Amino acid sequence: MKALSFLFLFLSVFSVISCQHKEKQIPRDIASLQANGGMEGIWFLQGTSSTRGPYNGELELRKSHDGTYDVVRMVTYINYFFDGLKVQEVWTGKAIATGETLTISYDLRQGDFITRLGDQKRDPSDFSNVINVVSRYAVTPNGLAATYADKKVSNYTEWITTKRDLEAKPLWVNQRQMISAKGPKIPLVVRGAINLFKKDIGYEKDPLVKSYKNRKEYKDENPYIVFDPTDFDYYRRNKDIIRVTNKIVDDISITESVVKRNAYAPTLEEKARSYDRNARDFHINEAGIVTPSQIDDQGRLVAYNLHGDAALWTGMYLGSQAMRYQVTKDSEALENVKKTLRGLITLMEITGDPQQFARTLALYVPSKGLPDSRWHQGKGKFQHLMWQEGGNNDMIKGITHGFLWAGLVLPQSETELWRDLKAYSRKLIDLQVVWDKTQNKAAALGLAAWLTNDAAFKEQYVGYYEKVKTKLTGYSFDTTFYWHGSADWSGINLGLVGDITDITIADLLGQTKIRDQLRERLMDAWVTYAPSQRHLQTLAAYGFAYKHGTRGGNFRSESSDTKFMESLRQASWGLREIPYPRPNLNVGIDHSLRPDWCMSPIPRLFWKSLKKPEPPIDYFYQGLYNYPVFELQAFSSNFVWKDTAFGYQLSHSKGEEESGVDYLYAYWLAKYVGASNVD
Repeated sequence: MKALSFLFLFLSVFSVISCQHKEKQIPRDIASLQANGGMEGIWFLQGTSSTRGPYNGELELRKSHDGTYDVVRMVTYINYFFDGLKVQEVWTGKAIATGETLTISYDLRQGDFITRLGDQKRDPSDFSNVINVVSRYAVTPNGLAATYADKKVSNYTEWITTKRDLEAKPLWVNQRQMISAKGPKIPLVVRGAINLFKKDIGYEKDPLVKSYKNRKEYKDENPYIVFDPTDFDYYRRNKDIIRVTNKIVDDISITESVVKRNAYAPTLEEKARSYDRNARDFHINEAGIVTPSQIDDQGRLVAYNLHGDAALWTGMYLGSQAMRYQVTKDSEALENVKKTLRGLITLMEITGDPQQFARTLALYVPSKGLPDSRWHQGKGKFQHLMWQEGGNNDMIKGITHGFLWAGLVLPQSETELWRDLKAYSRKLIDLQVVWDKTQNKAAALGLAAWLTNDAAFKEQYVGYYEKVKTKLTGYSFDTTFYWHGSADWSGINLGLVGDITDITIADLLGQTKIRDQLRERLMDAWVTYAPSQRHLQTLAAYGFAYKHGTRGGNFRSESSDTKFMESLRQASWGLREIPYPRPNLNVGIDHSLRPDWCMSPIPRLFWKSLKKPEPPIDYFYQGLYNYPVFELQAFSSNFVWKDTAFGYQLSHSKGEEESGVDYLYAYWLAKYVGASNVD
């Protein structure tokens, strides 16, 4: 494509030269620049767009090895703003200077990843077609001037007059990178299992999957992390601007750029303050449960939405506020802990059944009734609430995690809350899910032992671990795996939440042998997932294992301190990629329309084919590219750390806003464990 563009540029210049007959008077300030190499430099540029009005900027011409010039065109609109922010347009291209003319060729995109924004839609061809824009600067009394069009939206008239010397680096550099996330070779027994699942669902016979089978990435089973720190430093210095690079500037491309700007312009501390305030004001419902919310166009709360995983997110939110309180001693954080602790206790109390707990709670409105058969109105003092049945293995981790963190920070003066916390920690062991999923017994028994100081619970806790079969590096209930981009992504988050809970309980109870083996298990899990750069996993491993000297058997054989510290440095980018505010739009995204996208040869969550009824074939689709949060998850995810890493499509309806617990938990965890690189 670059070769064709260069050929087109050469032919265009040749045509212009061959048609020149009349000698033109060259202005003095231009004539002096026709000497050998005189065009090289950074030129002051002015112009007008037919759609966005006047602009100022610079045009960088840097001599290339082939005699042409590498070009960076950077202009900022004077009177055009988007959501109160200035808009800057950055194009890169190639130029040829001949006689009195300068001809520049740019290859631009129109479609990037948003397919639909409100009523506006991209055509599929917008994602595959390159738009070649050629500008020819000729001599005028005002300097070298050009009139041209971007072929889609705008016509441009612009001119250059004076210049300054080149800087050490170009005005703009594309820093987007593709980092291999392949991981170790898949064992033969695992390969055989994957092939059986693929055959069962007809994966390789699917027409869409087959269309990618000859792609090199598909054959190599090579997934990639798309890492794009481009413009991070610029946005930290220039918080009042949106930069649109190598795209046709329209509402959709500006929106794509706004989300990146909202990720990179604020500091991590600024985003934490915003998310803390927003969660407090808009995402803790009347029952003390963290939920998504419905927000109107003026940013006002319309309603708290329902979410079946609220027990988990509430426990993690409580944890974030407990860590915030321990770091800052902010009384607001402690109030958030108390409010959500009441919510978690209510999850256990409201069912009236000592073996069951609720998944979530909401205000009961008689005129609306119950959402469906899974919902029940509370009784007695809870009749103003409704609760959803189905408290399970995933949700219990939110309750135990929340109870742990509350116990660490709750003042003894809170006698009523302490009474309930102790009472319901005793009742954890009676829950059906604790008996059905024995891995939950340790946390239940340990919490009861620590919070109530009951020696009988402590004895049962130690006895539980004595009965668990052990291996050199930890307890045998380690079920981590990662095969060339395939993993149980939600399970990774659940695992690390459980690990933090279990390690801390063992430490509080003085059970150093149990604690140290659990730390080794956490480090082994980090080694498994290291190729996929799960940043929250890295922060947890650092704070609860690595910084205490733990390495683990898998770590010693497959990793190193150098690799871990590089992963820890990279973890800050996981937080930097999350924007504040998150976009709240009617939007559709589909990265598979990009010409460089490729389907994964390994189905997503392939073991789910055992479910009956079996999910449809598109349930198993995943790509080979893990895109930055600001290019996908930011638009709809309620918790980025549990999402499929190699997803590529989503849609979102305007009005529904997520809580931001994902950012808050990771940020305050980083601060709590002393990850000094997170800034």
